Amino acid sequence: MITSTICQYDSSTLTSAAYNFKHKTLTVHFNHASYVYHDVDVQDWHSFNNAESQGKALNEFIKGKYEYHKVNETINHPTGYD
Repeated sequence: MITSTICQYDSSTLTSAAYNFKHKTLTVHFNHASYVYHDVDVQDWHSFNNAESQGKALNEFIKGKYEYHKVNETINHPTGYD
């Protein structure tokens, strides 16, 4: 039984996403931050994952429909120091 899956994308805005079938969470990793969406329906996951553009699919199937929270953010310091 598959409990979760991770997919990599060739996208200008998001790099990967992971879906946990048991907890119905979708974690989306962008270039600058990661977000976890809660209680995501498996059909919406499949629609998002199988879309030609995950950025457009995120807006169509996920954003505004599911509660979310930010889990991390990358801050680029102008001096180059982290």
